Formats: sequence, C-alpha cells, structure tokens
Amino acid sequence: WKVTVLHKLSFARVRYQLKQITAQPLLKEMRAGFISNTRAPRSTYLQGNAALRGTDLRKPSRHVLRTSCISTAQTSAVASESVSSPLIKEIKVGKMQLHHRITMSAMTRLRMSPGSEAPRELNSLYYEQRASAGGLLVSECIYSDPTGRGYVRAPGLHTQEQLSGWKQVVDRVHAKGGYLYAQLFHAGRISHPSLLPGGQQTLSASSVKPTGQLYVEGGVKKEYETPRALELSDIPPLVFQFAKTAKAAVEQCGFDGIEIHAGNGYLLHQFLAAQTNQRSDKYGGSVENRSRLLLEVVDACAAEIGPERVGVKLQPGLTFADLVQPEVEVRESLSHLGPELSKRGLAYVCLSSLNGEPYYKLLGLQAPHVGFDVFERFRERYTGTLMINGGLSVESAESYISRGKADLASFGVPFIANPRLPALVAEGKRSADLNPAGWNTGIWYSKDPSKDAAGYTEFE
Repeated sequence: WKVTVLHKLSFARVRYQLKQITAQPLLKEMRAGFISNTRAPRSTYLQGNAALRGTDLRKPSRHVLRTSCISTAQTSAVASESVSSPLIKEIKVGKMQLHHRITMSAMTRLRMSPGSEAPRELNSLYYEQRASAGGLLVSECIYSDPTGRGYVRAPGLHTQEQLSGWKQVVDRVHAKGGYLYAQLFHAGRISHPSLLPGGQQTLSASSVKPTGQLYVEGGVKKEYETPRALELSDIPPLVFQFAKTAKAAVEQCGFDGIEIHAGNGYLLHQFLAAQTNQRSDKYGGSVENRSRLLLEVVDACAAEIGPERVGVKLQPGLTFADLVQPEVEVRESLSHLGPELSKRGLAYVCLSSLNGEPYYKLLGLQAPHVGFDVFERFRERYTGTLMINGGLSVESAESYISRGKADLASFGVPFIANPRLPALVAEGKRSADLNPAGWNTGIWYSKDPSKDAAGYTEFE
C-alpha cells in the first residue's frame, strides 16, 4: 500500500490517497498497533506499528523548524491582542482558569527511564516545552496499576521513583503557569503476560482474544493472547486502584487532576463495547450495564479527589485494537453516557473520534464508519465542558468552538513539532503555517534510550 499526502492550500486539508490497498495484510498490522491520543494514526497499540514505522505522513520539509520566536509567557499578551481566533479565549474548567481553549492530548511517546519506567529530566523538559500560561496539558497514559501495563517504557505511578519523577514534571509545568492532568488507563487485553507481574494472564470484560501483535521487552513481537474475563470479585479492587492512583497523582505528584481513559480499546472501552463484553451479569448486556464499570471508576475517583478534578476520555466507534463499534452502538453509548456524565459535575469530557479520514480507509472501509457528527451529537446530550479530539485542524477547531459545539480543542500530533502551539495560534498562524514534522511516524516512539531526544525535545 502507498500513502500519498496531498499538501494543498492548507495542512488542515491534508487528504490521503490510498493506492493498492490490500486490506487484510494492512489491517493485520494496524490492529497490532496504534493508540489514539492524537487523532492522526498513532501506533501505540503496538509500540511503533510496523505498518507505519518511519512513514512520513506529511509533505517533505525540514525536520526541525523554528516555529516562533514568541515565548509561552507571552501567550496571554498575544491573546489580548488577538480577536480572530475563538481558541484564544479564557474559560473556567474545573478548578482551572484557562487562558485559551487549546489543550495537548495525551500522547504515548515510550521514552520513560528503562527499567523503572519513571519520568526523568528529558521527560520534564518535553512537558515544560509544551506548557503555556493558563494552558492544559494531559499526560501520556499512565497505567492505573501494574496489571494494566500495556507497553514497554510507558509510565507508571506506583513506585517512589515514578512518583518523584512525575512531581518534577508537574513542577516544571506549573513553573510556566500551566496545568497538567494525569491520564490513567488499564490496558486490559491490549497487553501481554510478559509485561505483567508474575506473567499473569491479561484481563478483559470477556475472554475475547484480540488479533495482532505487540512489542514486548527486547523489541520482540508477540501475539496477543486470550484474556481472562474479570470475575465480579475482581472489580472492586480494580476500581479502588484507579481511585488510589488518582489520589496519588494529585496529592503526591501535584497533578491538577486526572483523565480516565475509556477509549482506544483499553479495559474500560472493552466493557463499553458489545464486541468485547459478552457478560450476562450486571456489567454486561444493556448499555446501562456495559457503562457501569466506567461510572463506578468515575465515582470512585471523584470521591477521592473531587469531581472538579476528574476528566473522562471517550472514543466510541473505530479503534486499531481489533475493536469496532457499529453506528447504532455509538449512538446508544453517547446517548446514555452524556446525561450520566453531565450530572456528575466533572471537569470535562474529552470525546475523541477516529471515524473520519483516513482512519476508516486504513481499516479497509469504503465510507466513514459513523454517518453523523459525533461531536455535535454528544453536545446535545452532555451539558458539561466538552473537549473534542480527532484530526482537528486549527480551522475546524475554531468552527466547533465558535458554534458552541465544543468548549476545548485537544491537539496531539501538531504539538510534537510545535511545542508553542497556543502562542502560534494567538499570533494568527493557521494549520498550513505549522511545522508538519510531527507527522513523521518514525519519531513518535523510541526503542533506543540513547536516541530518545530525537523527535521529542529538539523542536523549538
């Protein structure tokens, strides 16, 4: 298969021309990898998806580009002079007074300290570079407990070294006047026994084996294995662990709040989706039952740190984790979760979507998977602060916010090579003006600790 990127009037209008697609071989690789905390293909379901490793999804350009001479400390000053972008407007979110509507999405970069999987100076610098006065960043996904680990060199939040490392990261972001939320997840079946304590079996809602492979220690690929369905007695400790980690994030590390990850085909998503949830007890069957675990986790975390410090990330529909929800289920899930999450008074809900181009094509589909705008549909059902994420351009994000269809716009890949993204937008930059180097998938992950800085902290 070939991916040809047509870079026309605006980078926001990048279109993918997929030629000579052989659906099944491509699908096999795609399902082996990809996570989505940015809404460009992000191969973190597999640590550096073989199908896209090294693929450049952009027009050729210089690898490092000086994107702006403006400092993030000047963001507010520039914002006061800018009247053109609805993204540069203040908003109260939970306990935070944000100076703009641009947030950095969680992005797994696989550059934590080898062995300890704790943040170090390089990681602190990475987050510091992307922090801005009154701006919100969301951390890469942090496993809620060791049984939820899914990747090599993705972070934990359990050992003293990990806690201390994250505190340093948070302190650096706060020093620039920014805010940082910790994204918590449990990988569930998207893992491997070799990554888990004692080589234990992976966990899920039901014993439904995912297709594909993932990288384990030593850079070796392994096939996913059949997970063990959680027993009813397993669920309270799992919920407790989410809440315990949320409390540690806020009280010991200083995070401003946490984001519960219920997308990307991870454990909470596995309960939400009928494909992976074949239970007949109170956690399976109806949409109300399939949503029960997520809401229990939300309530437990809110009880520990306050609902105004809790965010939730949803990603109904397509994933690259061998989990695809049909349109009727997407509609049903949004319709149920909107009111349920509204009444809990959360900081925000981040709704992410892979239902647009080029994602459905990469899965061998001929048309968008869902025939309606998931952001607008959820806005009708959810009355709290809505963050949207998924292939957004500066222009499309402005449109959603100016029309009242969203409150915050979450960007992933654009932040990789444009660490001062809010300042650039405040200056009047459009998507076509941004450094597109982040679309080179070869820099998303690192397997060699000695080269971790490349494609990570080198952008200005």
